[in-house]
Amino acid sequence: MAVPQGTFILDRPDAGGRSPLRAWDAADEMVLRHLDTVGATGEVVLVGDGWGALAVALAGLRPTIVVDSYVAGRAIGANLAANGIDRSLVHLASPSGALPERIDVAVLKVPKTTALLEHELHRLAPSLHEGSVVVGAGMARNVHTSTIALFERTVGPTTTSRAEKKARLLHATVAPDRQIGPSPWPQEVVVTPPGGEPLTSVAHAGVFSAQHLDPGTALLLAHLPEPGVHAAAVDLGCGTGVVGTVLARRDPDLHVTFVDDSPLAVASARATFRLALGPERDARFTVGDALLDLADGEPVTPDLVVVNPPFHRDHSVGDATAWQMFSEAQRVLAPGGELLVVGNQHLAYHAKLTRLFGKGAVEVVASDPRFVVVRATRRPG
Repeated sequence: MAVPQGTFILDRPDAGGRSPLRAWDAADEMVLRHLDTVGATGEVVLVGDGWGALAVALAGLRPTIVVDSYVAGRAIGANLAANGIDRSLVHLASPSGALPERIDVAVLKVPKTTALLEHELHRLAPSLHEGSVVVGAGMARNVHTSTIALFERTVGPTTTSRAEKKARLLHATVAPDRQIGPSPWPQEVVVTPPGGEPLTSVAHAGVFSAQHLDPGTALLLAHLPEPGVHAAAVDLGCGTGVVGTVLARRDPDLHVTFVDDSPLAVASARATFRLALGPERDARFTVGDALLDLADGEPVTPDLVVVNPPFHRDHSVGDATAWQMFSEAQRVLAPGGELLVVGNQHLAYHAKLTRLFGKGAVEVVASDPRFVVVRATRRPG
């Protein structure tokens, strides 16, 4: 990436050697040129820096970086190291942690979901002052009238740049008399699993299926194993934690581990679980890269893994994340343990799982016109 701040080598962990998947986009290039032009200095906060393009280029300003992704945070560290930049120059903050009391420069990569942008702006707003430089940077497909309205409501008057390479900047002027109001996140939503009792799901902004029970998860919930069959389960890619919480609620002896790449998702799952089962019920909540990072505590050898895997990250569509989830589940499952997967019919998970678990170890449990639930069993030995 060649920008006014220098030329940098950047990689993204999900690229798999395919050149179209870059670790930066035109919006990164635009905002870095703008910051060079205005001579931005002071306390800098960068929100949503997916793979570290902004962190690497602006490391000399000692920025605070906010990302809702364990994998992205790890990639930022790797890209800093690859460019010989001291990791201590950058402070990596959680998406719900404390921010600097006074922010002079705020850059937000515009996310796909308005809810996450709303959450981010509400967190930044109290630290902004009349001299703050506030810039939104996003691909034009993510910048809508509602995006501009949200900046104006939480920051102040907002204008947009002309589009370049399908990217656009938003320039917000901090209004001293703005009335921010409380953030609407997290939210509580009552969902009813098929054949079960209502459950209050707690959702932080941007978490998958935050405000309803998606039909794929509903089909999975309708075909969970009978209670008492398993001792330890993992809700992999847990989102709001509805699946793991339903498993635990049906089986008081089952120990459930909730895992997600998103800290906000794990916070949602923890809140959902605690609201349903109270503080006394034991469970584990882990922010990590699928099942790779469970070794930071006691080893987990589940005999059940349930997953509704994503088949896209941002606008990159593919099965790399699902394949990683399946491979790691096959590795950690106890002999005779089961992986229960739901996905869209066209993704052909049955064939993929057969490659991993072997012929005769995979079966279709249920299906409807859109989704299919597949069970794969790890053979003994």
